[in-house]
Amino acid sequence: MHLQGTFYILKKRCKVTLTEQCISWIPEGSPECYRRILISEVVGTWLCPCGSSRCRVRPHSSAHAPARHDPSPAPLTPASPAPPVLPMPQPVAKMSGSGLTLEYCERGGGRAGPTWRTRTVALMHPANEMVVAWHQAIRGLLSGLRQRPRRLLVVINPVGGKKQASSIYKRKVMPLFRRAEVETRVVKTEHRGHAQELMEDEANLEGMDGVVAVGGDGLVNEVVMGLMLVACRRAGINPHDPQVQLPATPLRLGIIPGGSTDALCHSTHGTSDVVTAALHIIMGDSRQVDVASVHRDDQLQHVATTMVSYGYFGDLLRTSERWRKLGPTRYLLSGVLQLFRNRFYEGQLKVRAPATPLAQPYDVNICSDRCNVCTKAAACSPTPGEWLQFTGRWSIVTSAVTSCACRLSPHGVSPAAHLGDGCADLVLVAGRSRCHTLSYLFRTAFTGNALSLDHVTFHRAQEVVFTPKAGAAESSWNCDGELLTEPKLRLRVHCQRVGLFSRGVEAVNEDPSKTPVPAKTVAV
Repeated sequence: MHLQGTFYILKKRCKVTLTEQCISWIPEGSPECYRRILISEVVGTWLCPCGSSRCRVRPHSSAHAPARHDPSPAPLTPASPAPPVLPMPQPVAKMSGSGLTLEYCERGGGRAGPTWRTRTVALMHPANEMVVAWHQAIRGLLSGLRQRPRRLLVVINPVGGKKQASSIYKRKVMPLFRRAEVETRVVKTEHRGHAQELMEDEANLEGMDGVVAVGGDGLVNEVVMGLMLVACRRAGINPHDPQVQLPATPLRLGIIPGGSTDALCHSTHGTSDVVTAALHIIMGDSRQVDVASVHRDDQLQHVATTMVSYGYFGDLLRTSERWRKLGPTRYLLSGVLQLFRNRFYEGQLKVRAPATPLAQPYDVNICSDRCNVCTKAAACSPTPGEWLQFTGRWSIVTSAVTSCACRLSPHGVSPAAHLGDGCADLVLVAGRSRCHTLSYLFRTAFTGNALSLDHVTFHRAQEVVFTPKAGAAESSWNCDGELLTEPKLRLRVHCQRVGLFSRGVEAVNEDPSKTPVPAKTVAV
Protein backbone atom coordinates (compact mmCIF):
# COMPACT_ATOMS: atom_id res chain seq x y z
CA MET A 1 0.00 0.00 0.00
CA HIS A 2 1.29 3.45 -0.89
CA LEU A 3 -0.60 6.75 -0.87
CA GLN A 4 0.80 10.20 -1.52
CA GLY A 5 -0.91 13.54 -1.35
CA THR A 6 -0.63 17.14 -0.30
CA PHE A 7 -2.41 18.34 2.83
CA TYR A 8 -2.37 21.49 4.89
CA ILE A 9 -1.02 20.92 8.42
CA LEU A 10 -1.27 23.99 10.65
CA LYS A 11 -1.78 26.09 7.50
CA LYS A 12 1.45 24.77 5.98
CA ARG A 13 1.40 22.85 2.72
CA CYS A 14 2.93 19.41 3.37
CA LYS A 15 3.68 16.36 1.28
CA VAL A 16 2.17 13.36 3.09
CA THR A 17 2.98 9.69 2.44
CA LEU A 18 1.10 6.68 3.83
CA THR A 19 2.46 3.12 3.76
CA GLU A 20 1.56 -0.04 5.65
CA GLN A 21 4.25 0.75 8.21
CA CYS A 22 4.01 4.49 8.76
CA ILE A 23 2.59 7.87 7.80
CA SER A 24 5.03 10.71 7.20
CA TRP A 25 4.90 14.32 6.13
CA ILE A 26 7.32 17.07 5.23
CA PRO A 27 6.50 20.78 4.82
CA GLU A 28 7.33 22.14 1.40
CA GLY A 29 10.56 24.08 1.54
CA SER A 30 11.50 22.67 4.96
CA PRO A 31 13.05 19.22 4.44
CA GLU A 32 14.61 19.35 7.92
CA CYS A 33 11.11 19.16 9.48
CA TYR A 34 10.42 15.60 8.33
CA ARG A 35 8.00 13.72 10.61
CA ARG A 36 7.24 10.00 10.64
CA ILE A 37 4.63 8.16 12.72
CA LEU A 38 4.45 4.37 12.87
CA ILE A 39 0.99 2.96 12.18
CA SER A 40 1.39 0.77 15.26
CA GLU A 41 1.68 3.96 17.34
CA VAL A 42 -1.46 5.61 15.95
CA VAL A 43 -4.26 5.72 18.52
CA GLY A 44 -7.07 6.58 16.13
CA THR A 45 -8.32 8.86 13.39
CA TRP A 46 -11.57 10.66 12.70
CA LEU A 47 -13.03 13.08 10.18
CA CYS A 48 -13.22 16.75 11.13
CA PRO A 49 -15.26 18.56 8.44
CA CYS A 50 -14.95 22.01 10.02
CA GLY A 51 -11.23 21.79 10.80
CA SER A 52 -11.63 23.66 14.09
CA SER A 53 -9.28 23.31 17.05
CA ARG A 54 -12.01 21.45 18.94
CA CYS A 55 -12.06 18.71 16.33
CA ARG A 56 -8.34 18.26 16.79
CA VAL A 57 -8.52 17.23 20.42
CA ARG A 58 -11.43 14.78 20.38
CA PRO A 59 -13.51 12.80 17.86
CA HIS A 60 -16.03 14.87 15.98
CA SER A 61 -19.64 14.24 16.90
CA SER A 62 -21.55 12.14 14.40
CA ALA A 63 -24.23 14.83 14.44
CA HIS A 64 -21.83 17.20 12.68
CA ALA A 65 -20.37 14.71 10.23
CA PRO A 66 -22.50 13.35 7.36
CA ALA A 67 -22.80 9.59 7.29
CA ARG A 68 -21.17 9.41 3.87
CA HIS A 69 -18.01 10.94 5.33
CA ASP A 70 -17.38 8.04 7.73
CA PRO A 71 -17.77 4.72 5.96
CA SER A 72 -16.58 1.60 7.77
CA PRO A 73 -13.44 0.38 6.04
CA ALA A 74 -12.61 -3.24 5.43
CA PRO A 75 -9.34 -4.48 6.97
CA LEU A 76 -6.43 -4.45 4.58
CA THR A 77 -4.83 -7.82 3.98
CA PRO A 78 -1.57 -8.71 2.23
CA ALA A 79 -3.63 -10.18 -0.61
CA SER A 80 -5.49 -6.90 -1.19
CA PRO A 81 -4.37 -4.98 -4.26
CA ALA A 82 -2.32 -1.90 -3.44
CA PRO A 83 -4.27 1.34 -3.92
CA PRO A 84 -2.91 3.56 -6.66
CA VAL A 85 -0.67 6.50 -5.90
CA LEU A 86 -2.95 9.52 -5.73
CA PRO A 87 -1.82 12.54 -7.74
CA MET A 88 -0.70 15.57 -5.81
CA PRO A 89 -3.30 18.34 -6.15
CA GLN A 90 -2.47 21.82 -7.29
CA PRO A 91 -2.01 24.48 -4.62
CA VAL A 92 -5.10 26.44 -3.66
CA ALA A 93 -5.34 30.02 -2.62
CA LYS A 94 -7.57 29.40 0.39
CA MET A 95 -7.64 26.38 2.69
CA SER A 96 -11.20 25.06 2.77
CA GLY A 97 -13.04 21.79 2.44
CA SER A 98 -12.60 19.03 5.04
CA GLY A 99 -9.91 17.15 6.88
CA LEU A 100 -9.10 14.36 9.26
CA THR A 101 -7.48 14.26 12.67
CA LEU A 102 -4.77 11.77 13.53
CA GLU A 103 -3.98 10.97 17.16
CA TYR A 104 -0.69 9.22 17.79
CA CYS A 105 1.67 8.22 20.59
CA GLU A 106 4.87 10.09 21.29
CA ARG A 107 7.68 9.18 23.66
CA GLY A 108 8.20 11.55 26.53
CA GLY A 109 10.80 11.14 29.25
CA GLY A 110 12.18 13.35 31.97
CA ARG A 111 11.69 12.84 35.69
CA ALA A 112 8.67 10.56 35.24
CA GLY A 113 10.76 7.98 33.35
CA PRO A 114 10.06 6.53 29.89
CA THR A 115 6.59 8.01 29.56
CA TRP A 116 4.33 8.21 26.51
CA ARG A 117 1.87 10.93 25.55
CA THR A 118 -0.66 11.42 22.76
CA ARG A 119 -0.60 14.24 20.27
CA THR A 120 -3.00 15.15 17.49
CA VAL A 121 -2.49 16.62 14.06
CA ALA A 122 -5.16 17.79 11.60
CA LEU A 123 -4.68 17.10 7.88
CA MET A 124 -6.81 19.49 5.80
CA HIS A 125 -7.63 19.22 2.10
CA PRO A 126 -10.14 21.01 -0.17
CA ALA A 127 -11.29 17.75 -1.83
CA ASN A 128 -13.59 15.76 0.44
CA GLU A 129 -13.07 12.56 -1.59
CA MET A 130 -9.35 12.74 -0.90
CA VAL A 131 -9.90 13.03 2.84
CA VAL A 132 -12.38 10.13 2.93
CA ALA A 133 -10.00 7.89 0.97
CA TRP A 134 -7.16 8.56 3.41
CA HIS A 135 -9.46 8.12 6.40
CA GLN A 136 -10.55 4.72 5.09
CA ALA A 137 -6.97 3.68 4.40
CA ILE A 138 -5.69 4.62 7.87
CA ARG A 139 -8.60 2.93 9.66
CA GLY A 140 -8.09 -0.15 7.51
CA LEU A 141 -4.45 -0.34 8.55
CA LEU A 142 -5.38 0.08 12.22
CA SER A 143 -8.00 -2.67 12.04
CA GLY A 144 -5.37 -4.96 10.54
CA LEU A 145 -3.08 -4.71 13.59
CA ARG A 146 -3.78 -8.09 15.15
CA GLN A 147 -1.79 -7.43 18.31
CA ARG A 148 -4.25 -4.71 19.34
CA PRO A 149 -7.07 -5.60 21.75
CA ARG A 150 -10.62 -4.92 20.56
CA ARG A 151 -12.56 -5.98 23.66
CA LEU A 152 -11.33 -5.66 27.24
CA LEU A 153 -12.66 -6.62 30.65
CA VAL A 154 -11.83 -3.73 33.01
CA VAL A 155 -11.72 -4.54 36.74
CA ILE A 156 -11.58 -1.55 39.10
CA ASN A 157 -10.83 -1.57 42.82
CA PRO A 158 -12.63 1.60 44.00
CA VAL A 159 -11.26 1.46 47.58
CA GLY A 160 -7.58 0.66 46.95
CA GLY A 161 -4.75 3.12 47.59
CA LYS A 162 -6.11 6.66 47.74
CA LYS A 163 -9.53 5.47 46.51
CA GLN A 164 -9.03 7.23 43.17
CA ALA A 165 -9.04 4.23 40.81
CA SER A 166 -12.54 4.94 39.48
CA SER A 167 -11.71 8.60 38.89
CA ILE A 168 -8.40 7.74 37.22
CA TYR A 169 -10.10 5.38 34.79
CA LYS A 170 -12.95 7.77 33.99
CA ARG A 171 -10.76 10.85 33.44
CA LYS A 172 -7.61 9.45 31.84
CA VAL A 173 -8.17 5.96 30.47
CA MET A 174 -11.76 5.69 29.24
CA PRO A 175 -11.45 8.61 26.76
CA LEU A 176 -8.34 7.02 25.25
CA PHE A 177 -10.06 3.64 24.88
CA ARG A 178 -13.03 5.30 23.18
CA ARG A 179 -10.89 7.19 20.68
CA ALA A 180 -8.98 3.97 19.96
CA GLU A 181 -12.31 2.17 19.41
CA VAL A 182 -11.65 -0.35 22.17
CA GLU A 183 -14.84 -1.90 23.52
CA THR A 184 -14.84 -2.37 27.29
CA ARG A 185 -16.88 -4.02 30.00
CA VAL A 186 -16.27 -2.37 33.38
CA VAL A 187 -16.72 -4.17 36.71
CA LYS A 188 -15.98 -2.71 40.15
CA THR A 189 -14.89 -5.07 42.90
CA GLU A 190 -17.10 -5.22 45.98
CA HIS A 191 -15.03 -7.26 48.43
CA ARG A 192 -11.63 -8.87 48.90
CA GLY A 193 -11.16 -11.73 46.45
CA HIS A 194 -13.89 -10.46 44.10
CA ALA A 195 -11.46 -9.98 41.20
CA GLN A 196 -10.30 -13.59 41.50
CA GLU A 197 -13.91 -14.77 41.46
CA LEU A 198 -14.56 -12.76 38.30
CA MET A 199 -11.58 -14.35 36.55
CA GLU A 200 -12.52 -17.89 37.59
CA ASP A 201 -15.93 -17.47 35.98
CA GLU A 202 -14.92 -18.11 32.36
CA ALA A 203 -18.14 -16.57 31.09
CA ASN A 204 -16.66 -13.17 31.98
CA LEU A 205 -13.62 -13.87 29.79
CA GLU A 206 -15.51 -15.10 26.73
CA GLY A 207 -14.84 -12.94 23.69
CA MET A 208 -12.30 -10.78 25.53
CA ASP A 209 -8.84 -9.95 24.19
CA GLY A 210 -7.45 -9.06 27.59
CA VAL A 211 -8.08 -7.95 31.15
CA VAL A 212 -7.27 -4.53 32.59
CA ALA A 213 -6.76 -4.11 36.35
CA VAL A 214 -7.24 -0.56 37.64
CA GLY A 215 -5.82 -0.53 41.14
CA GLY A 216 -2.80 -1.60 43.13
CA ASP A 217 -0.65 -4.70 43.39
CA GLY A 218 -3.26 -6.48 45.51
CA LEU A 219 -5.85 -6.27 42.73
CA VAL A 220 -3.29 -7.41 40.15
CA ASN A 221 -2.45 -10.37 42.38
CA GLU A 222 -6.11 -11.42 42.54
CA VAL A 223 -6.52 -11.15 38.76
CA VAL A 224 -3.36 -13.19 38.09
CA MET A 225 -4.44 -15.81 40.62
CA GLY A 226 -7.80 -16.17 38.91
CA LEU A 227 -6.29 -16.36 35.42
CA MET A 228 -3.81 -18.99 36.63
CA LEU A 229 -6.57 -21.17 38.05
CA VAL A 230 -8.47 -20.89 34.76
CA ALA A 231 -5.34 -21.89 32.83
CA CYS A 232 -4.80 -24.89 35.13
CA ARG A 233 -8.42 -25.98 34.73
CA ARG A 234 -8.20 -25.80 30.94
CA ALA A 235 -4.91 -27.73 30.90
CA GLY A 236 -6.08 -30.35 33.40
CA ILE A 237 -3.31 -29.46 35.86
CA ASN A 238 -3.58 -29.61 39.64
CA PRO A 239 -2.36 -26.19 40.85
CA HIS A 240 -1.96 -27.47 44.43
CA ASP A 241 0.89 -29.78 43.44
CA PRO A 242 4.10 -27.81 44.18
CA GLN A 243 6.04 -29.94 41.67
CA VAL A 244 3.80 -28.99 38.73
CA GLN A 245 4.82 -26.32 36.23
CA LEU A 246 1.96 -23.84 35.95
CA PRO A 247 0.64 -23.05 32.43
CA ALA A 248 0.57 -19.60 30.86
CA THR A 249 -2.37 -17.30 31.49
CA PRO A 250 -5.02 -17.37 28.72
CA LEU A 251 -5.26 -13.57 28.33
CA ARG A 252 -2.90 -10.65 28.52
CA LEU A 253 -3.19 -8.36 31.52
CA GLY A 254 -3.01 -4.58 31.43
CA ILE A 255 -2.27 -2.64 34.60
CA ILE A 256 -3.53 0.90 35.22
CA PRO A 257 -1.79 2.12 38.40
CA GLY A 258 -4.22 3.18 41.10
CA GLY A 259 -2.73 1.79 44.31
CA SER A 260 -0.20 2.84 46.92
CA THR A 261 2.99 1.48 45.32
CA ASP A 262 2.06 -0.05 41.92
CA ALA A 263 5.31 -2.03 41.89
CA LEU A 264 4.50 -4.37 38.99
CA CYS A 265 3.42 -1.51 36.74
CA HIS A 266 6.57 0.47 37.55
CA SER A 267 8.82 -2.58 37.14
CA THR A 268 7.42 -3.41 33.69
CA HIS A 269 7.03 0.12 32.25
CA GLY A 270 9.73 2.01 34.14
CA THR A 271 7.08 4.46 35.34
CA SER A 272 3.76 4.56 37.18
CA ASP A 273 2.27 7.01 34.70
CA VAL A 274 -1.38 6.23 33.95
CA VAL A 275 -1.44 7.46 30.34
CA THR A 276 1.71 5.48 29.50
CA ALA A 277 0.17 2.28 30.86
CA ALA A 278 -3.05 2.90 28.90
CA LEU A 279 -1.18 3.53 25.63
CA HIS A 280 0.78 0.29 25.96
CA ILE A 281 -2.57 -1.49 26.21
CA ILE A 282 -3.96 0.32 23.16
CA MET A 283 -0.85 -0.40 21.08
CA GLY A 284 -1.14 -4.08 22.03
CA ASP A 285 2.39 -4.42 23.40
CA SER A 286 3.19 -7.85 24.80
CA ARG A 287 5.70 -9.13 27.34
CA GLN A 288 5.80 -12.43 29.22
CA VAL A 289 6.86 -12.17 32.87
CA ASP A 290 7.55 -14.64 35.66
CA VAL A 291 5.13 -15.59 38.41
CA ALA A 292 5.81 -17.40 41.68
CA SER A 293 3.49 -19.94 43.27
CA VAL A 294 3.26 -19.97 47.06
CA HIS A 295 2.38 -23.35 48.60
CA ARG A 296 1.89 -24.58 52.14
CA ASP A 297 1.09 -28.18 53.06
CA ASP A 298 0.50 -29.06 49.39
CA GLN A 299 -2.05 -26.27 48.97
CA LEU A 300 -1.67 -23.29 46.66
CA GLN A 301 -2.00 -20.28 48.95
CA HIS A 302 -1.21 -17.49 46.54
CA VAL A 303 0.78 -16.36 43.52
CA ALA A 304 3.28 -13.51 43.52
CA THR A 305 4.28 -11.18 40.69
CA THR A 306 6.45 -8.72 42.63
CA MET A 307 7.77 -10.00 45.96
CA VAL A 308 7.12 -12.21 48.95
CA SER A 309 8.70 -10.86 52.14
CA TYR A 310 8.98 -12.11 55.72
CA GLY A 311 9.97 -10.15 58.81
CA TYR A 312 10.02 -6.36 58.57
CA PHE A 313 7.71 -6.03 55.55
CA GLY A 314 5.36 -8.71 56.85
CA ASP A 315 5.08 -6.98 60.22
CA LEU A 316 4.61 -3.65 58.44
CA LEU A 317 1.67 -4.97 56.44
CA ARG A 318 0.06 -6.72 59.40
CA THR A 319 0.15 -3.54 61.49
CA SER A 320 -0.98 -1.28 58.64
CA GLU A 321 -4.09 -3.41 58.07
CA ARG A 322 -5.41 -2.08 61.38
CA TRP A 323 -4.94 1.52 60.22
CA ARG A 324 -6.60 1.38 56.78
CA LYS A 325 -8.54 4.58 57.50
CA LEU A 326 -5.24 6.49 57.30
CA GLY A 327 -4.76 5.61 53.63
CA PRO A 328 -1.22 5.19 52.23
CA THR A 329 0.18 7.11 55.23
CA ARG A 330 -0.36 4.00 57.31
CA TYR A 331 2.58 2.28 55.61
CA LEU A 332 5.01 5.01 56.67
CA LEU A 333 3.78 5.00 60.27
CA SER A 334 3.86 1.21 60.44
CA GLY A 335 7.38 1.15 58.98
CA VAL A 336 8.68 3.53 61.65
CA LEU A 337 7.01 1.42 64.33
CA GLN A 338 8.72 -1.75 63.08
CA LEU A 339 12.11 -0.04 63.24
CA PHE A 340 11.56 0.82 66.89
CA ARG A 341 10.46 -2.73 67.63
CA ASN A 342 13.64 -4.08 65.98
CA ARG A 343 12.45 -7.67 65.63
CA PHE A 344 14.44 -10.59 64.22
CA TYR A 345 13.32 -14.06 63.25
CA GLU A 346 15.11 -17.38 63.22
CA GLY A 347 14.49 -20.13 60.73
CA GLN A 348 15.81 -22.50 58.10
CA LEU A 349 16.04 -21.78 54.39
CA LYS A 350 16.35 -24.27 51.54
CA VAL A 351 17.27 -22.59 48.27
CA ARG A 352 17.43 -24.13 44.81
CA ALA A 353 19.54 -22.11 42.42
CA PRO A 354 19.69 -22.69 38.64
CA ALA A 355 22.46 -25.00 37.48
CA THR A 356 23.68 -22.38 35.01
CA PRO A 357 22.35 -18.90 35.89
CA LEU A 358 21.71 -16.63 32.94
CA ALA A 359 22.50 -13.59 35.10
CA GLN A 360 23.51 -12.65 38.64
CA PRO A 361 22.01 -10.21 41.19
CA TYR A 362 25.12 -8.01 41.00
CA ASP A 363 25.08 -7.61 37.20
CA VAL A 364 25.37 -4.08 35.86
CA ASN A 365 23.05 -4.62 32.88
CA ILE A 366 19.47 -4.45 34.10
CA CYS A 367 16.36 -5.86 32.44
CA SER A 368 14.93 -3.78 29.59
CA ASP A 369 12.61 -4.00 26.60
CA ARG A 370 15.41 -5.72 24.66
CA CYS A 371 16.71 -8.00 27.39
CA ASN A 372 18.96 -10.81 26.15
CA VAL A 373 18.56 -12.74 29.40
CA CYS A 374 14.77 -12.91 29.12
CA THR A 375 15.05 -13.83 25.43
CA LYS A 376 17.33 -16.76 26.27
CA ALA A 377 15.02 -17.88 29.09
CA ALA A 378 12.04 -17.85 26.70
CA ALA A 379 13.89 -20.19 24.36
CA CYS A 380 15.10 -22.50 27.14
CA SER A 381 14.18 -22.21 30.81
CA PRO A 382 17.10 -22.49 33.27
CA THR A 383 17.84 -26.02 34.47
CA PRO A 384 17.30 -26.51 38.24
CA GLY A 385 20.49 -26.98 40.25
CA GLU A 386 21.31 -28.34 43.69
CA TRP A 387 19.56 -27.45 46.93
CA LEU A 388 21.39 -25.24 49.43
CA GLN A 389 20.41 -25.24 53.09
CA PHE A 390 21.30 -22.83 55.88
CA THR A 391 19.91 -21.42 59.10
CA GLY A 392 20.14 -17.95 60.55
CA ARG A 393 18.48 -14.98 62.17
CA TRP A 394 17.16 -12.30 59.84
CA SER A 395 15.18 -9.10 60.08
CA ILE A 396 14.12 -9.35 56.41
CA VAL A 397 13.71 -12.34 54.10
CA THR A 398 12.51 -11.28 50.64
CA SER A 399 12.03 -13.16 47.38
CA ALA A 400 11.83 -10.54 44.62
CA VAL A 401 10.28 -11.90 41.41
CA THR A 402 10.84 -8.53 39.70
CA SER A 403 12.88 -5.48 40.64
CA CYS A 404 9.88 -4.20 42.68
CA ALA A 405 10.66 -0.63 41.64
CA CYS A 406 8.06 1.97 42.58
CA ARG A 407 7.68 5.68 43.26
CA LEU A 408 9.06 5.28 46.79
CA SER A 409 11.97 3.11 45.66
CA PRO A 410 12.91 3.88 42.02
CA HIS A 411 15.71 1.29 41.97
CA GLY A 412 13.63 -1.43 43.57
CA VAL A 413 14.36 -4.18 46.06
CA SER A 414 16.59 -5.95 43.54
CA PRO A 415 17.62 -3.61 40.69
CA ALA A 416 19.17 -6.45 38.65
CA ALA A 417 16.12 -8.75 38.80
CA HIS A 418 14.71 -9.77 35.41
CA LEU A 419 11.10 -9.91 34.30
CA GLY A 420 11.37 -13.30 32.65
CA ASP A 421 14.49 -15.26 33.62
CA GLY A 422 12.65 -17.90 35.66
CA CYS A 423 14.32 -16.86 38.92
CA ALA A 424 13.71 -14.71 41.97
CA ASP A 425 16.30 -12.79 43.95
CA LEU A 426 16.41 -13.93 47.58
CA VAL A 427 17.45 -10.99 49.79
CA LEU A 428 18.56 -11.76 53.35
CA VAL A 429 19.17 -8.98 55.87
CA ALA A 430 20.94 -10.37 58.93
CA GLY A 431 19.34 -9.57 62.27
CA ARG A 432 22.01 -7.69 64.18
CA SER A 433 20.84 -4.20 65.06
CA ARG A 434 18.34 -1.50 64.23
CA CYS A 435 21.05 0.40 62.33
CA HIS A 436 21.63 -2.53 59.99
CA THR A 437 17.95 -2.68 59.07
CA LEU A 438 17.81 1.09 58.61
CA SER A 439 20.90 1.15 56.39
CA TYR A 440 19.38 -1.53 54.15
CA LEU A 441 16.08 0.34 53.86
CA PHE A 442 17.86 3.63 53.11
CA ARG A 443 20.01 2.19 50.34
CA THR A 444 17.09 0.29 48.83
CA ALA A 445 14.98 3.44 48.68
CA PHE A 446 17.56 6.00 47.56
CA THR A 447 20.74 4.49 46.09
CA GLY A 448 19.89 0.95 44.96
CA ASN A 449 23.22 -0.52 46.12
CA ALA A 450 22.14 -2.48 49.21
CA LEU A 451 24.08 -5.47 47.86
CA SER A 452 27.34 -3.83 48.96
CA LEU A 453 26.36 -4.00 52.64
CA ASP A 454 28.15 -6.71 54.63
CA HIS A 455 25.00 -7.82 56.45
CA VAL A 456 22.96 -8.20 53.23
CA THR A 457 23.24 -11.24 50.95
CA PHE A 458 21.57 -11.99 47.61
CA HIS A 459 20.85 -15.39 46.06
CA ARG A 460 19.29 -16.01 42.65
CA ALA A 461 16.89 -18.90 43.20
CA GLN A 462 14.21 -20.89 41.42
CA GLU A 463 12.69 -22.37 44.58
CA VAL A 464 12.72 -21.30 48.22
CA VAL A 465 11.46 -23.22 51.26
CA PHE A 466 11.27 -21.43 54.62
CA THR A 467 10.65 -23.13 57.95
CA PRO A 468 10.57 -21.04 61.16
CA LYS A 469 12.48 -22.24 64.20
CA ALA A 470 10.26 -24.13 66.62
CA GLY A 471 9.38 -22.07 69.66
CA ALA A 472 10.89 -18.87 68.24
CA ALA A 473 9.04 -15.66 67.40
CA GLU A 474 7.13 -15.74 64.12
CA SER A 475 6.26 -13.07 61.57
CA SER A 476 3.89 -12.93 58.58
CA TRP A 477 4.48 -12.88 54.84
CA ASN A 478 3.78 -9.90 52.64
CA CYS A 479 2.76 -11.36 49.26
CA ASP A 480 2.18 -8.56 46.73
CA GLY A 481 0.53 -6.53 49.47
CA GLU A 482 -1.59 -9.46 50.69
CA LEU A 483 -1.05 -10.84 54.19
CA LEU A 484 -0.16 -14.53 54.68
CA THR A 485 -0.18 -15.35 58.38
CA GLU A 486 1.37 -18.84 58.24
CA PRO A 487 5.19 -18.53 58.37
CA LYS A 488 6.04 -21.86 56.72
CA LEU A 489 5.85 -21.82 52.93
CA ARG A 490 7.34 -23.01 49.67
CA LEU A 491 7.89 -20.66 46.75
CA ARG A 492 8.58 -21.67 43.16
CA VAL A 493 9.16 -19.38 40.18
CA HIS A 494 7.47 -20.24 36.87
CA CYS A 495 9.22 -18.79 33.85
CA GLN A 496 7.25 -16.28 31.73
CA ARG A 497 3.77 -17.53 32.55
CA VAL A 498 1.94 -14.18 32.73
CA GLY A 499 1.33 -12.11 29.61
CA LEU A 500 1.24 -8.33 30.08
CA PHE A 501 0.43 -5.39 27.84
CA SER A 502 3.98 -4.10 28.18
CA ARG A 503 7.32 -3.84 26.39
CA GLY A 504 9.52 -3.78 29.46
CA VAL A 505 11.47 -0.79 30.71
CA GLU A 506 12.44 1.32 27.69
CA ALA A 507 15.65 3.28 27.40
CA VAL A 508 14.93 7.00 27.16
CA ASN A 509 16.54 8.19 23.94
CA GLU A 510 15.62 10.08 20.83
CA ASP A 511 14.63 8.40 17.59
CA PRO A 512 16.71 10.06 14.84
CA SER A 513 14.03 9.24 12.25
CA LYS A 514 11.58 11.51 14.04
CA THR A 515 12.47 15.17 13.80
CA PRO A 516 9.62 17.19 15.32
CA VAL A 517 7.93 19.87 13.32
CA PRO A 518 8.69 23.31 14.81
CA ALA A 519 5.04 24.31 14.58
CA LYS A 520 2.97 23.43 17.64
CA THR A 521 0.62 20.47 17.69
CA VAL A 522 -2.08 19.91 20.26
CA ALA A 523 -1.13 17.68 23.19
CA VAL A 524 -3.83 15.62 24.86
